Amino acid sequence: MAKIQRNFIKGRMNKSLDERLIIDGEYIDALNVRLGSTEDSEYGSVENTKGNTVLTSLIFTDRVTLVETPLSSAARTLGAYDDGANETIYWFVHDPEFPLGNTGKCDMIVSFNTITTQLNYHVISLDDGEGILTTLNFNPQNLITGINLIENLLFFTDNLNPPRFININNNYGDPVTGTPASVPSLAWKFTAGFTNAVLGDVYGFHRGTLLPCPNPIGGIGAGVAPTTTQIALPGTDCYEIPISGGALTVTKGYGLQGSGNASNFALTSFVYGDSTGGFGIINSSGVGNPGSGTLSGTITGDDGSSGTWSVNYTPGSIFNDGSGVNIQPESTGSVNFISITLVNNVTYTINI
Repeated sequence: MAKIQRNFIKGRMNKSLDERLIIDGEYIDALNVRLGSTEDSEYGSVENTKGNTVLTSLIFTDRVTLVETPLSSAARTLGAYDDGANETIYWFVHDPEFPLGNTGKCDMIVSFNTITTQLNYHVISLDDGEGILTTLNFNPQNLITGINLIENLLFFTDNLNPPRFININNNYGDPVTGTPASVPSLAWKFTAGFTNAVLGDVYGFHRGTLLPCPNPIGGIGAGVAPTTTQIALPGTDCYEIPISGGALTVTKGYGLQGSGNASNFALTSFVYGDSTGGFGIINSSGVGNPGSGTLSGTITGDDGSSGTWSVNYTPGSIFNDGSGVNIQPESTGSVNFISITLVNNVTYTINI
């Protein structure tokens, strides 16, 4: 029996004519169909569009033990690119709760060919070698919207890191999950100030939440290049903390944009008081606090002094901002200083 096949090259819906009078190339109705470069049949044929189907899952394979570890449920796609000519999807993945490695993060650039079902891991990044950030340094606050494929080069940018590209035909080395050698890098640089606070003399940098509002006192220190960029705390002045019989008001200040390994953070406080110190950071995006974590490193002064420091930080005080919104801008902690105390008018370089 002869096979009858109609094409729909005109791609035009015609609901005016009787279906017996519809000319070749037109149709009277369509639902969930595609026309043109089809999935399996010939060009110009109408067929059902494929729906949402799980095509693959992502895992990390340790190159030494060959143990496979799936990404956590917190993993998210931050950007994607459709290479229609080659039936390939590229996407950028960030997992902030990955169980392996020092950073607790896993960033990936992967692709999937819908014809061959081939999954390629182009870049897998757990650690940039310093135990804090990954090499890709993806951030869920910065979606990857600028993506383009030119020949074999996949370009992308997230408005956080410099614009980058990879060669999709290259094999990039797998990460190592062990502890890497630590190479300190500049985090912040400031000239210390001094204030006589309620609890005693305080030296260092403090520009975060300042008492009172709108005319704060106690702000000390100033950023030194390359960490002079000021990141304002989120929300609207003035912050308030309810207390018995009223409210305590503070002015929302700013933090110094970090450099190198601290590029995700802005420093709001790094001070030395009576045998102890205070520390505060905000996200460099100015949105929310960085949560909990640990930082440590070295500190040197232009007076020849040097030492080490460490801090465990957690989300700080909750305020009502000037528009009445609850806000928790900073993560704070107590700094432990070893072999150094801060001195007024000395410029300090902090490394992590």
